[in-house]
Amino acid sequence: MTPSSVLMDFVDRKTLNNEQLEYLEQVLKASIQKLKFTGLEPVISNNKICDAALISQGSYEISCIASILDRLQPTDKTMERKKKVFNALCNAGLIVTD
Repeated sequence: MTPSSVLMDFVDRKTLNNEQLEYLEQVLKASIQKLKFTGLEPVISNNKICDAALISQGSYEISCIASILDRLQPTDKTMERKKKVFNALCNAGLIVTD
């Protein structure tokens, strides 16, 4: 199982099973930590995945994962996953805001 294969499964089926959701949750946490400590640019997702995640084509895979998880398994925490990813990308200097 890879993040891309799970995301492509979502593209095809528009849903994921519990094992896939948990896998993506762990991948997302690890990716955010890696980004915080290394600042390395994450993988860009393919356009079909971005479209299924309802975000701009050419977005980072971790942004797609966060968006899909927020839709399929909303959290009751104050900050959605996609906001955490956005903040991590900004802090790593990969997204510039005014």
